[in-house]
Amino acid sequence: MRKYLQNHFFLSEEGAKNMEKGILYSALLNISFMLPMGLLFIFIHETLEIYVDHVKNGYDILKYPILAIFILAVIYWANTRQYDNVYTNTYTETAKKRVELSNRLRKLPLSFFAHRDLSDLTTTILSDMEAMEHAYSHAVPSFYGTILSVLFIALSISLMSPWMALALLWPFPIAIGFLFLMRKKKYEKDKAHADEKLIVSEKIQEMIENILPIKAFGRKEKSMNELKEILEREEKQHLKSEFLNPLLLGPVSSLLRLGVISAILTGKGQYAAGNLSLSRLILLVIACATIYLPMDGALSFIIEFIYVQVPARRMHTIMNMPVMTGEDLSVDNFDLELSHVDFGYEDREVLHDISFIAKQGETTALVGPSGSGKSTLARLMLRFWDVDGGKITLGGKDLRDFDPESLLKNYSVVFQEVLLFNNTVMENIRIGKRGATDEEVFRAAKIACVDDFVQRFPEGYQTKIGENGILLSGGERQRISIARAVLKDAPIIFLDESTSSVDAQSETKLQKALSQLIQNKTVVVIAHRLRTVEEADKIIVLKEGRLVETGNAKELIAKEGEFYRLWKTQKE
Repeated sequence: MRKYLQNHFFLSEEGAKNMEKGILYSALLNISFMLPMGLLFIFIHETLEIYVDHVKNGYDILKYPILAIFILAVIYWANTRQYDNVYTNTYTETAKKRVELSNRLRKLPLSFFAHRDLSDLTTTILSDMEAMEHAYSHAVPSFYGTILSVLFIALSISLMSPWMALALLWPFPIAIGFLFLMRKKKYEKDKAHADEKLIVSEKIQEMIENILPIKAFGRKEKSMNELKEILEREEKQHLKSEFLNPLLLGPVSSLLRLGVISAILTGKGQYAAGNLSLSRLILLVIACATIYLPMDGALSFIIEFIYVQVPARRMHTIMNMPVMTGEDLSVDNFDLELSHVDFGYEDREVLHDISFIAKQGETTALVGPSGSGKSTLARLMLRFWDVDGGKITLGGKDLRDFDPESLLKNYSVVFQEVLLFNNTVMENIRIGKRGATDEEVFRAAKIACVDDFVQRFPEGYQTKIGENGILLSGGERQRISIARAVLKDAPIIFLDESTSSVDAQSETKLQKALSQLIQNKTVVVIAHRLRTVEEADKIIVLKEGRLVETGNAKELIAKEGEFYRLWKTQKE
């Protein structure tokens, strides 16, 4: 049972264990709700003894309040235990699953994210987990608990009247078989609806992210019409999915009621034949009439079981993706060496037989036309992806032997696209070094010229800069990114056109700051403007994913090859 729950509902071992307890206590709670029926039976039996059989003179009044208090205590105990093991433990389990899912995503190669939209991942972490959480807390334990309690009550009925139990339960396997046959159709409809909802999320996100060009180019009406069409498709698919629910639940519920009718008719025949006493017949009729009350709720849980398979399989796909593994290794030097590196995405090859060394204490520049593979090569050197062929080593050790997160402690990265958080300037810089003091942050900020614009803010470094730094200019955002790198002070520096968004005066200051940052370090620069790498120790020229030239600026200009062509074009 535990393995089934783990595999079918994406639970941890502890979560499956708690789910087993939740199922047991849900069954006990259902059974406890039947105890008042036992009290009613005692009253009916005593009434028949007084007025029909005349074997008693009066009621034993004292036992009724005692039994009532006992029954209430049992119900309270079962309800408390059921709540703790179903709801409290469920929310703890889903919280752990969210963290586990996030940790898994953190360890996946970036090639995974290149093929998954942000709204898709957000849906998995939030909406899918919310659907799973509801199933864990409301559907799974209650359904299986109901099955156990119904079987227990049916067994109790069979001990008093096997024929009535048989008449009561004959529709049950037929109902289960019908639901099993319709399960695949229901899943297909739910899957189609989930896909349409994902398209809606992606479209809304796209519109929010591109609101400026939408307005600037007069595409507001067209974009709204596109969104309306997508919403209408999602609505139609939703209706198709929901339309199956009554087609499933209606016949099953009616079929189960036939069991109650046949059981009552069978009991009547047993009583007429003298095989049942009147009091026992009344008890069995009440039991038969109430046994399927919990099943009414359980039927809707079956629908939820089918629906929850969609998010469960989505999460299962992520959790089974191969992660990037390795150890926390140390090195004696920080030379980065590429040896016959090949790499490609699923649909195309990008890099072919790339070999060079980025030495510690030198600046190595990657240049080439757009699409030549500069950024891809840099990300391979950061181990955002693993190479398809050849190898990349750091200090003589293969990057694939490093744990990706421990590897990155050796790198400071300033990408052209800066990502900031909706927090203060101080905390956005402090990301570069966990636990850095305010004085260390101030020093890094001054070196990166952040201090120049922060002084204009009324709250200074405690100013919140909005989501992704929306309250700052592109140059100001880039300075914060450089301040992070200065604060981290790692032995390997990656710069992706790090001063492209700043004015000429600020760029001069930042170049001086960067000159302090890169001393005695391994520096890799992705250059689009060739004048920024004229002083580089080594320039790697890429074209169509191949290394076509290498040398310093003077040597390459003298060759009048690919670098010279690019340099001449920019000069003109």
